[in-house]
Order: sequence, then structure tokens, then C-alpha cells
Amino acid sequence: MKRSILFMVFLLVVGILGSSNTVQPQSPTPTIVQVTPGEVKWMPSPALPAGAQLAVVYGNPLKPGLYVMLLKFPANWKNPPHSHPIEQVATVLSGTVYSGLGESFDPNKLKMFPPGSVYTEPVNMSHFTETREEGVILHVTGVGPFSTQYINPADDPRKK
Repeated sequence: MKRSILFMVFLLVVGILGSSNTVQPQSPTPTIVQVTPGEVKWMPSPALPAGAQLAVVYGNPLKPGLYVMLLKFPANWKNPPHSHPIEQVATVLSGTVYSGLGESFDPNKLKMFPPGSVYTEPVNMSHFTETREEGVILHVTGVGPFSTQYINPADDPRKK
């Protein structure tokens, strides 16, 4: 009985100490982002095949830290196999994107991701993408710095 009471007191103390509120330092100037669809500033991306556009809505993908990008791909568009040195999480906002894993573009490996789908691109995992009869808008989040390495250097649009 005495051990049970001591054990309960121990749990109570641990619970109280574990739930103590510590003050976390706040950023001196918080970043506030409020962007409506009409305010998104789309631009071409030199790292993506022609026709693709991107909009950085939070952070800077080229620097350390959290970033949020929107990517817009036109209908009938393909992105050859490539990888990124960081993990990304993509959410399909509109259209249907087809994505596959591997170092060569294999249509049999493409998986369909309709609007509302979420998928990850793990660190250095080779993947490829295409759209079909409609354009696509993706919401992509990651922790930079971000870069793209094409499996076949000849596929890299920055070298053309």
C-alpha cells in the first residue's frame, strides 16, 4: 500500500513537472502570410521543364528553413526523373498529377493523384511526374535549402 501511494505521488510530481508551462521566445517580427488566389505571383522556374510555373508563398526554398511553394503544371507536361536533397510534402490542389518513383521514366510506375491527394518525396528519392488532359496546381512544403538534380544531366532545363 505504501509503495502504491509513493508511486502515485511520483506520477503526480512527474505530471506536474512535465506539464509546466515554459515561455518560448517569440520571433521579434512574426511572419504573417495572407495570400488569396488572385494575389499569387506565378513565375517560370528555370529548374522545371517549359510551361511549369512556381510561386513561393512562404520562406525561401534556397535558404535553410521552412518554405511553401505552389507549382503549376500545364496539361500534357512531363518532368524527367530527378531528386531533391530534402524531403517535400505535396498536396494536389487542382487537376490530377501522375507521379512515379525510379531513375527512368516508366509510365507503368505512374500513380494517379487527384485533387486532395497528399504524397511525399523522400530525401534523394528519384521520381518523375506528368500531367495529362488538365493542368495541375500543387502545394509543396519542405525545409530548405532546396535544389533539384536530374538523373540524366541532359534533361536539366537549366543547361539548355
